Amino acid sequence: MLRWHYETQGGHHYGPKKAVRDLLQSAARISGADAQIHYGWNSQRSYAVAREGELRRLAVEPNAEEPPSDTMGVGGEHALYGSETLGKVIKHTLPGFYGRIMDETKLLDPRTFQNKTRLMMRAALPSEYLRRWAVMTDVFGMRTHYLGKVTGSDHEPQMAVEQPFIPEDENLPATLEDAEAFFAAHGFERVDDTHIINPDVHGVTWYRQRDGILITDAHARNFRRDLDGVIIPVDLVIALVPPGASAVLPGATKLWEPAEED
Repeated sequence: MLRWHYETQGGHHYGPKKAVRDLLQSAARISGADAQIHYGWNSQRSYAVAREGELRRLAVEPNAEEPPSDTMGVGGEHALYGSETLGKVIKHTLPGFYGRIMDETKLLDPRTFQNKTRLMMRAALPSEYLRRWAVMTDVFGMRTHYLGKVTGSDHEPQMAVEQPFIPEDENLPATLEDAEAFFAAHGFERVDDTHIINPDVHGVTWYRQRDGILITDAHARNFRRDLDGVIIPVDLVIALVPPGASAVLPGATKLWEPAEED
């Protein structure tokens, strides 16, 4: 029988709700006074200005400590450091890149010569990157901590987050069926591929209407089955869809808010 609730312990002395609050406060600080959620094709007009302002504010964020020497490799979004012995994984965003996010755009339909709204991947803002981890921590229990900026070789600062290392049985990895059961149990519905431009996320995009959470890149490789058999998402691409903002998805009942303090 599959299990999927997971609340990580990590090396920190405060709980997931404080971790969520810290992530959201950092996102608000970096996004500045105009801390809006940039979703929908209308918001694309303000994206470039928002990114420029966020990069300025990110540049004065506290510096993250040097990562451990244990290098785990480089993925599509991060350089990874840490090990099972250390009990943690530190992720540095790649230079000039703060992950991806799913948004909506209008494209000309060659059959009808009409503009059609579809979902597509775009580069995330630094604040969107932090909100992604806030949702991961609050909704799925994958406790993530923002460590600060990293000054690399690129003119744009990188960002660092920390997560616990999840040991797994290499002979029994998480499967796509596990991921599908996971999302169904959490009230998500799969998004029809006809709405999605990017073929690499067909079949792995999910939406929860009750709080406007849109998740993609939900491939099996982004989950772990820990040694107790618990299915754990470790790296999902997450967008927040405000009520009335989508021309493709069912209107959100309300926008996600973190769970209240105990």
